[in-house]
Amino acid sequence: MSEAFQEFQELLKHRRFREAASLAERESLAAGRIDPFWLTQQSVALSRAADHAAALAAAKRALAVEPSNPYAVAAAAEALLALDRTEESLAHYREALAFPKLVSRARRGVLECLQRLARWEEVLALLAEWAMPEDEAAPAKVKSLAALGRDDEAIDECQRWLKRSPDHPPALWALTDLEVKRDGLEAVLERLERTLRISSLPPVYREIYASLCRKAGWPEAALREYEKLEAQGAGPRVQKRQAFLLAKSGREREALPLLEELLRAEPGDIYLHASYEAACRRIGETERAVNFYTTLLGQHPEARGLYGRIRNLRRGLEQRGLEQRGLEKQGPKPGAPEQPEKERRP
Repeated sequence: MSEAFQEFQELLKHRRFREAASLAERESLAAGRIDPFWLTQQSVALSRAADHAAALAAAKRALAVEPSNPYAVAAAAEALLALDRTEESLAHYREALAFPKLVSRARRGVLECLQRLARWEEVLALLAEWAMPEDEAAPAKVKSLAALGRDDEAIDECQRWLKRSPDHPPALWALTDLEVKRDGLEAVLERLERTLRISSLPPVYREIYASLCRKAGWPEAALREYEKLEAQGAGPRVQKRQAFLLAKSGREREALPLLEELLRAEPGDIYLHASYEAACRRIGETERAVNFYTTLLGQHPEARGLYGRIRNLRRGLEQRGLEQRGLEKQGPKPGAPEQPEKERRP
């Protein structure tokens, strides 16, 4: 393993994806020729930086030199999938199936593409053909059975999954969704409420209960559960759900600090940005968002998307300023009571 590649891996490990991509580009140029290996590494780093168009371009350059390079094929497949070019991605993942070292990665990619394309029967056929480990196959099998309306089979598969892996969160979430569909939200809520009396249960049960409370239109009950989870040291996923719910239930001022904390850790999360900006606009705190994003950009210079967000927010502020000045120039509407003399604007 070369010193440069060790450095590249360290940059990926520390999520310094742009720096990793730049290093790969430099190494490719230093070779004095087009180097498929480093172009593929550049594609990998750019995909992780969510610059999927550039990642695809790098992978294609690698493939132009070495069409059978399996890692470049897989890198192109990943970028295409992120760009919603699912059929093309599927073709690349199928090609990668021919390479033993990439079989597991390629199978996951094929299954993901087929699920996005809603080709559920093909998913089930491949799962049977590949004889994948049961726990590895279970998520796609449950989802496919449910999509085909074979709910009883999907529930049975979930129960087998949980028997093999008790309290496994993905299996519990999938089973809950299926039971809500079969038995109704109220019945599942009642069962879960009784289940939560068992103090030794892992936090995922309370998280599912909070989610169902939110669906039932009980935001305060859901927030109480999220507060209990936070007191138990809940992770970012629960904090996100709590922040989103606070923002949607009229408690934006409580949500903003939590959303800012989450964005400091994940500046590329588009859902956090959407919730944060919407909450700021609703309570007239757009200037706060501009200031926060400016500070965040200083902390994460690789998060280039923040430039566009800042521009859009400033444009909105300017537009509202123009509208406000236009209203002031128009004066009071006909029939509206005049302001007292001392309150009139010049």
